[in-house]
Amino acid sequence: MGDTEPWRRGRVFLVVVACLTLVAQALVIVSGIIAGFIEFAIVQAIVAVIFWLQFYFIWIGVHWVRWLTGGWNALYGFALLIWGFRDGSALSIIVGLYSFVVGCYMAFAPSVYFFAKRQKETVRRSESIAIGFGFLVLLGTLALGFLGLLGYRANVERDARQFADHAFRRIFADHDTEFLLEHASDRLLQAAGDRAGLTRFLQDATMRAGDVHDIAQSAGSLRFWYSFPLHLSTEGPMTSNGFGDRSRIQMQLIIGDASGEWQIHAIRWYSDYSILPPKR
Repeated sequence: MGDTEPWRRGRVFLVVVACLTLVAQALVIVSGIIAGFIEFAIVQAIVAVIFWLQFYFIWIGVHWVRWLTGGWNALYGFALLIWGFRDGSALSIIVGLYSFVVGCYMAFAPSVYFFAKRQKETVRRSESIAIGFGFLVLLGTLALGFLGLLGYRANVERDARQFADHAFRRIFADHDTEFLLEHASDRLLQAAGDRAGLTRFLQDATMRAGDVHDIAQSAGSLRFWYSFPLHLSTEGPMTSNGFGDRSRIQMQLIIGDASGEWQIHAIRWYSDYSILPPKR
């Protein structure tokens, strides 16, 4: 049966490749969201849509797409094989071998050609145009979502740096214990022992560093991750420096957004005696 109808082997091959690719793409996208790499996950989703658009064209018998996709996979797989043997990476070798075999088979196997030729005879042109348009709409939606997320990240990080600027002044210049306790998260209170331990931390900083002045604007970035049901949680380090009585002071906060308010998850500072404070 396989010798008289080679198109069946081509269909089985494409179905297996589709299933394996779908599982791999789902794992990469979901793990990216859970790990907090939302932009990475959206980029991978865009790559996935492009792949499935190409796969659809291959399925309906557009041969130049088959050669392009197959050639790219073969080239990518060959490069991974070289890198894998060079670096001693078994994972790179396995993925590279898989990509190389899939690419070569997709581009040159007669069974895929006969299956695509058979499919081309049964697909209506209006149907293929409608599906292709749907893929393009989905691709555009993901691209706009990616740009929107970049804008959202920029706004949130600007707000985070403004909070950090205010916090550094209140904590290290004004020695405001109430401010620190009010914005301390449960994680920070647990690390400090309790509210009394956090108060002692600020008292020690006041005695050793003095009144910190000339505090620079904060710098830092945030990590975003999905929280059930519909919330993006954020957390990241913010750093600054100023001058105490006898040295430059390096300061760092780890802050996060909890229910629309910034909380401090960690706080630390140290003196840099290699740089003396300016005369006042």
